[in-house]
Amino acid sequence: GKPSGLSTLNILRSMPHLTQLRAAINQTVIDDFTAARDAVRELDVGYRKIWDFGRSWDPDAYAAQPRSLSEIRRDLVLQRNWKASLDRMKTNMAVGCLQVDAKPLRAELVPVTAAALERIKLLLLNMARQATLAVLDDITARIQMLAARPTGLDEFVNYMVLHTAQLDDRKLLSSQVGQVDDMYESLAAHEQKVPTADQVKHDDLTEALATFQLQLTEGKEFIADNKESQSTTLTANVSSVNEELRGVIDSLHTGKYVDASSDPDDVVSDLEAMLQHISGLGEALGLYNQYLGLFDAATDDLSTLMMAEKEANGRYQLWRSVRDFLEQSRAWTEEPILDDDGLVLLNVEAVRQEVEDYAAKAYKAAKANKDDQVVSRLKDVVDDFKELLPLVEELGNPALQERHWIEMFNIIGADIATNEDGTGFAPFSIRQLLQFDLLEQLDKLQVVGAAASKEAGLEKALAKMQSDWDGVSFRVVEYKDTGTFVIAGTDEVQMLLDDQVVKTQAMRASPFIKPLEAAALSWEK
Repeated sequence: GKPSGLSTLNILRSMPHLTQLRAAINQTVIDDFTAARDAVRELDVGYRKIWDFGRSWDPDAYAAQPRSLSEIRRDLVLQRNWKASLDRMKTNMAVGCLQVDAKPLRAELVPVTAAALERIKLLLLNMARQATLAVLDDITARIQMLAARPTGLDEFVNYMVLHTAQLDDRKLLSSQVGQVDDMYESLAAHEQKVPTADQVKHDDLTEALATFQLQLTEGKEFIADNKESQSTTLTANVSSVNEELRGVIDSLHTGKYVDASSDPDDVVSDLEAMLQHISGLGEALGLYNQYLGLFDAATDDLSTLMMAEKEANGRYQLWRSVRDFLEQSRAWTEEPILDDDGLVLLNVEAVRQEVEDYAAKAYKAAKANKDDQVVSRLKDVVDDFKELLPLVEELGNPALQERHWIEMFNIIGADIATNEDGTGFAPFSIRQLLQFDLLEQLDKLQVVGAAASKEAGLEKALAKMQSDWDGVSFRVVEYKDTGTFVIAGTDEVQMLLDDQVVKTQAMRASPFIKPLEAAALSWEK
């Protein structure tokens, strides 16, 4: 059978020292696990952001987003710091009786920072390349412009303006070149190899900036050496323009411009061309004044230009008034008086107003230039037409009808043909009628015109009386309970009827009612 007696395990468990030792060992294991967990937490705190970055970073999206040099520098520093942190990571940590192995974590994170760092450096390299080419092209173009040595005045002034602008841009260009230098310095700091072609362009940019500075200095010397001679040319040009303007002024007081017998159309055309020429000379003087300001010289006061403009425009307005009034008067006297329906085309009020306006112009011009033959011509043509104005007013009377025209033609002995259909008249003008001594018969024509106006007034009154009945209605109502109907509300109708009977009787008493007598009698009945 089994041996009897005390159990060794029980004996050991009952020993106080051994119990204490066992408890101490258990506590040590627990403490080591706690410390290991703390170590893992430290790794998580230190490297979680790298892991999160690796999961979310999209290199293509990063490259597609425009970024400044400062932003790229910041990102490079961040990646480099992360790489250094990974390099310092303890991958095998003994924690009491336990060991924490961080090698898998490091192996996963190192490629993240390496790839991001490489991609950002390549992006910076491309930015540096593009910036270098852009700034180099800009400076090269500026050098070519500054290298020019113009001899003409306009080109020399443009060069002065260009040189001043380049001086103003000098700091800007130096800043742009400095930014390119910073890009390459950043690449070098992060151990990025720069292709030989890019290094050559970078060196060309540095040399181009130095050449630009040299061209500014040489350009300044060129301007100083030639400014005096160009200033002399400028002064001569201003004098030449003013001399030409004085010649224009002198020409306005000779030849066709003061000869009252000249053709107005021809003179107006020439004066329009002259005004355009003066405008061009004014533009030249304006430009030269700008040049004088750049040369720190006194500008032209433009007095000769203003005098030429004033005299040319005054002469132009005078001749245009002559031309326009002659054209208007021809239209009034030579175009048909009646339209196809026999109505008067002339607007007598408009004609009278225009004649008054031109008479006022002639009077004003005569006060300023009483000895001017052209002013006298304007006054004469206006006065000549004013003599015809009473006749025009009579012939332009809108009340004239066919019967009145026949009466007038009989007075002056004019044989005006009728239209092919026998109604109305073939087109005729005032000029055509003047051959029948209209002015000598003006009194008789005025009698006809006055009668026509009176008759038109009577005709209008008859039409008004007829229209007064529009809308008038007779209301029929039942009379009490008789079953018969009577007209109600006749008071207003009776008043209107009585008023019109009186008016009609007065019309019939008028000496001008004869052409309308039948209509008036019919209305009275």
